[in-house]
Amino acid sequence: MTPRELVERIIAQGTADGAPPPPVAGYRDTFKIGDPDVPITGIATTGMTTLRVLKRAVAERRNFIIPHEVTWFNDRDDPAGYVEDDPVYRAKKAFCEDHGLVIWRNHDLTHRMRPDQMFVGLLRQLGWAADATPLIGRLPTVTLPRPTTLAALAAHVVARCGAHAYRLAGPADMTVRKVAVGVGYAFPNFLTDPDVDVIVGGEAQEGTDSSLPTHDLIQFAADSTALGRPRGLVVLGRMATEDIGMQVVAEWIGSLAPDIPIAYLPAGEPFARPFAALAKRAASVALRLGQ
Repeated sequence: MTPRELVERIIAQGTADGAPPPPVAGYRDTFKIGDPDVPITGIATTGMTTLRVLKRAVAERRNFIIPHEVTWFNDRDDPAGYVEDDPVYRAKKAFCEDHGLVIWRNHDLTHRMRPDQMFVGLLRQLGWAADATPLIGRLPTVTLPRPTTLAALAAHVVARCGAHAYRLAGPADMTVRKVAVGVGYAFPNFLTDPDVDVIVGGEAQEGTDSSLPTHDLIQFAADSTALGRPRGLVVLGRMATEDIGMQVVAEWIGSLAPDIPIAYLPAGEPFARPFAALAKRAASVALRLGQ
């Protein structure tokens, strides 16, 4: 089987499984490099095609790579006029060409699936079951079996997702009963469901010059807390929330091509843990400043 043949099978099965077809042809779910008509030696799914992931794929003889996010550093995966002359781009492109790699991005289809495969992966990783109703658009909410605190919730989420550079907002001792869950830029909104105590998601806005309608949920949570209705956020980042969904994709694609070896190769958390000495020094400075 070739990558082109497998992609045709993936799209057909997605439609059969209830994924609504896109209103117009998209630019995300396309081949990014390589010959889509060569035989597949092995498949790797991943959240992001970092060079480390590509090297591991080569070592495991997997020539067809299926990432969720970009390869060439922008949403359109178009290096022209952007990075085409950059040595990092040229080296990565040469690596792919030298090893005969084929990359096809699977972003929009995963999110069109019902249920969304990214949320299936994250909820499974967290050990949570989504409420039957209500849903914030397509974003799930979770009513916890027992109330907990924001501190305990954050500890659970961070440990399960392997996040190093997470961010917290809200009182550590606040009571949490209902959580809204987001992945990447698909971020819930307190305004849609007033019963939500905490949002656990990937990437939140802190002000923007975008023309799109956005909300500063950190400020909203702070003001809500000040008015006596505590609200909190646990912001984990893109890969900590979306990488794991590609394991679900690997399992699904594996069922469509059982004779081809397939593996989930996580891109992993791209951010390092804060340096301990630096964190201690920052805390000392904050203490002196009375913060």
